[in-house]
Amino acid sequence: MSKIFGNKLRKRFLVSVLFIALVNVFSLILWYGLRIRPMLVNVESIGKTILSEELKSDYSSFNSLVTDLKNITQEYKIKFQIKNLNNEIIKSDEIAKSNFQLFSDVLKAGSEVYVVNAYISNDFGPTRIVLSLILFQIIIISVLMFIIYKFTGYTIIAPIEKIINDIKNYKFGKKPVIRKFNNELDTIQQEFSELVDSLENQKLEQKRIIASISHDIKTPLTSIIGYSSLMEDNLSKEETKKYSSKIHEKAIHIKDILSGFDDYLVNYDNKKLKLDEIVIKDLINELNDDYKIDLNNKNIEFNVTSNCEKEKIKIDILKIKRVFSNIISNSIRYVPKHGVININIEKKNKNIKFVIKDNGTGINENIIDKVFDPFFTTDSSRKISGLGLSICKEFIELHGGKIRGYNNKGLVIEFTIPMEINIE
Repeated sequence: MSKIFGNKLRKRFLVSVLFIALVNVFSLILWYGLRIRPMLVNVESIGKTILSEELKSDYSSFNSLVTDLKNITQEYKIKFQIKNLNNEIIKSDEIAKSNFQLFSDVLKAGSEVYVVNAYISNDFGPTRIVLSLILFQIIIISVLMFIIYKFTGYTIIAPIEKIINDIKNYKFGKKPVIRKFNNELDTIQQEFSELVDSLENQKLEQKRIIASISHDIKTPLTSIIGYSSLMEDNLSKEETKKYSSKIHEKAIHIKDILSGFDDYLVNYDNKKLKLDEIVIKDLINELNDDYKIDLNNKNIEFNVTSNCEKEKIKIDILKIKRVFSNIISNSIRYVPKHGVININIEKKNKNIKFVIKDNGTGINENIIDKVFDPFFTTDSSRKISGLGLSICKEFIELHGGKIRGYNNKGLVIEFTIPMEINIE
C-alpha cells in the first residue's frame, strides 16, 4: 500500500512540475507572440542590428541623417545624440540619466563628419523586463487557476460532497447511491459502498444468529418446562429419575448451544464440521428420546422408522440435531389437533436419506421453493422467521447433502447426507 501511495505521490509531483513548466512556456510564448515586450531582449543584438542594417556610413546631407535616426527611434525606441568632432552637441533627444549608451559610431553627412551616440530607454532594462514578465505570468496563472477551480469544483469537490452526504445519510439508515465519477473518487465510492454492504450483511448475520439462538433454545427449554411440570405430580422414583435425566440432558443441550455461540463470538469458524460416527439405530433412539414424550403430551403422534439401523454415518451431531429440531418445530405449528409427524431413514446408494413428513396443511406451491430462504415466512405476524429452515439448508449443504420440500398430504422435508464426508 505504501509503495502504491509513493508511486502516486511521485506521479503527482512530476505532473505538478510539468504543469508549472507548461504554464511558464505558455506565458512566454504568449508574451512574445503578442509583442507585449521584446522577450529576452539583447541590447547588443539591437545595437548590432541598427549599425549593420539601419545606419549608413555616408549620408548625402545632415537632414537625411536626422530623418533616418528619427525612423530608427520610432521603430526601436532609441534616443540619439549627434556631436561634431569637437565634441559639440549638434542635435540631441532628451536623454535621462538612467538611460545607458547602446553604441557610438562615426558617420559622414555631406562634407561633415559626426559622432552619433545611441541610448536605450530603461524600459528595456533586464529588471523591468523580468518584473513585467512576472506580472504577466501572474495574470495568466490567475486565469488558469480560475479555470482549474471551476473544473475541480465539478470533477472533485461536487463528487466529494455527494460522498459526504451519502455518509451522513447512512447514519439515518439510507444506503448510498452507486455513482460513476470516472476518476480516483470511484475507488472511494466503491470502498464506501462495499463497507456499507458489509455492515448491512453483518447486521443481517447478527439478527440471524440472535434469532437462531433464540429458536434453538426454545425447544429444549420447552421440554424442561414440560418435564418439570410433570414432576409436580406424584411420580414413581423411576419416572422422577427419568424426567430429571431428561431435564439435565436438555439443560446440557442449551449449554452446548450457548457454547457454540460463545465460540462464534471469539471468531470460531461456524462453517466447520465436528464429525462423529454414529449408528443409525442410536440416532433413532436419540430422536425418540428427544421428541416422543413431548409430542405425545401435545397429542401429536411421532414415529421414526428405518431400514438401515445398522448403518453408520459421520455427521456433526449437534448441527444435525438442530436440523431435526428446526423441522419438527416448524411442523408442530401447522399440524392439526391430532397431528402426525413421521421420520423415515433409509440408505440410498452411498447416502442416507431422511424424510420428515407431517399431516399439516402444507405450503402453497407458489412459495414452497422459498421456504429455505433466510427470513422468509408464511406468517405475517412474525417479524423474524424463516430462519429455522434456512439454517437446515446451510447445515445439510455443509455436510455435502441436499434438501428440498414438497407437499404430499402435508409438508415433506427431505434431505440426504453422504455416508462419508471428506473434510479438507
